Amino acid sequence: MNAVARPLPVSTKPKKPAKKPAKKPKQTRLSLAVANNVGYDRAPEGITTETWLTPPEIVHGLGPFDLDPCIPQQGMPWRTATRMLKPSDDGLKTPWPKSAFVWMNPPYGGHKNSPTSQHRWMEKAAEHGNGIALVLARMETSWMQESVLNHPSVSAVVFTKGRLSFCRPDGTLGTSCPAGSVFIGYGAAAARRLKRGVESGLIRGSYFDMARVGRVAGADVGAANDE
Repeated sequence: MNAVARPLPVSTKPKKPAKKPAKKPKQTRLSLAVANNVGYDRAPEGITTETWLTPPEIVHGLGPFDLDPCIPQQGMPWRTATRMLKPSDDGLKTPWPKSAFVWMNPPYGGHKNSPTSQHRWMEKAAEHGNGIALVLARMETSWMQESVLNHPSVSAVVFTKGRLSFCRPDGTLGTSCPAGSVFIGYGAAAARRLKRGVESGLIRGSYFDMARVGRVAGADVGAANDE
């Protein structure tokens, strides 16, 4: 007997849509800014500017300062030092008088071989040996290892408790920085001022007398420290 061919039954159930490939997570303005990590002071509020300023109460409380070699080109809404140098003044090439007590919150980031990188700013501050620098607590970087943790000019460090809030170029306060900060003291006067700043409550953090901390220079671990 010959069989009669019949069409196969068609399912009436709706087909499930094909899975779309997973989207890569979208980079936020904050993540982009942290990745770029450039500017004078970094804070996340809006990420509408590369420039973030240290609150005046901190600078004035640790001062007075004779020289700030790296203020933004547009200037500051308050004075940070008697002499203030803009990028057009080239604070890296300009000589710093040995007697000048320096306040420095340098441009962050940049490869160590760049002539204007943070590495170069920290080298100059360490060589000058008389002042205070405020930077991100990036312990793995070459500038931290060479110009802070293993440099004889460093007298004290203060690691902040919590994250500092920085100011916008117009002087208004932003929100907290996306990373912890550390104050670096070069020379005896800097150590005294940082210790007083912590004891008075001006800075919330932990003070370390580097004269009492043993230093052992580590081996070069290569590209991980080449920032």
